[in-house]
Amino acid sequence: MEQQSVHLTNRWHRPGEPFNLAATVASGQAFRWTRDSYGIWWGANQNTIVAAYQQDADPDAPVLWQTFPDNDRLDLFEALFRLDVSLPELYAEWCSTDHAIRDAVQAFRGLRIMRQDPTECFFSFQCASCNTVIKIERSVRLLAQRYGSRLEPPHFYSLEQDINAFPGITEIALADEAVLRRDLWGFRAPRVIDLANRLSIRGPGWLNDLRSATYADAHRELSSMPGIGAKVADCICLFSLDKDDAVPIDTHTRQIAVRLFHTEFAASSLTPRIYKALADSYRARYGPYAGWAQQYLFFAELRRSGDFIRP
Repeated sequence: MEQQSVHLTNRWHRPGEPFNLAATVASGQAFRWTRDSYGIWWGANQNTIVAAYQQDADPDAPVLWQTFPDNDRLDLFEALFRLDVSLPELYAEWCSTDHAIRDAVQAFRGLRIMRQDPTECFFSFQCASCNTVIKIERSVRLLAQRYGSRLEPPHFYSLEQDINAFPGITEIALADEAVLRRDLWGFRAPRVIDLANRLSIRGPGWLNDLRSATYADAHRELSSMPGIGAKVADCICLFSLDKDDAVPIDTHTRQIAVRLFHTEFAASSLTPRIYKALADSYRARYGPYAGWAQQYLFFAELRRSGDFIRP
């Protein structure tokens, strides 16, 4: 680690404020972060590479970081990892009355919800239905490699995998459907191209502008697009649009909610009414940061079920 970490010249550490880098980037909310043999995590946010390292995945340890090609982008680093949110305050609120979340908080203390680029988040979750995290990662990475521009850090880093900017809406709209299918998008390929064309019609910045909308309005606008159901809309809202009370209900979060809140729904189909009831139960229990709470429970469920095993 010493040979490369010396070039991660910035250090983020706030005593009493945990930050679990590994759990954050590997909890199923982002799909293009990879860890090299030195233990450095590499990701991209639009046209900027972000590199970060934390000793022993200790949430109380400093995080060493750097951005490329523009160095020292503290504003980008803090915004990407939502470092303005105080986790101890949330833990105190959740755990004082809730036994179920205590184990997840203890296991993944310092896990944060990220503020991702909305375009990347929007398209990443188009392949999330009926798919595993590992397969989503492969599909999204191939899309970026084929249609996004290559990004490179300084020469003294020896990258083990290329890093690309995520392609823009125009590039995706012009993608070859057959190629996308071969790149593991399968039946989702024509929908991805269609959605890119629809976003182009809505104009540049439309997705980003949803950050200033209410959760209800953002969710309604996203759900009005073909092929985007309540869960995908909630993922986009939570992981890129700052809608902290958005609660995506998938197989895992549904099982959790049935077990903790609504045993009467165990044999029920996931209708819109039941979807809303389950999501509302998270919000009633965990408050305005219910989306953060569900991510702890979701990640714990993934680990427990064995559905997510990272090498």
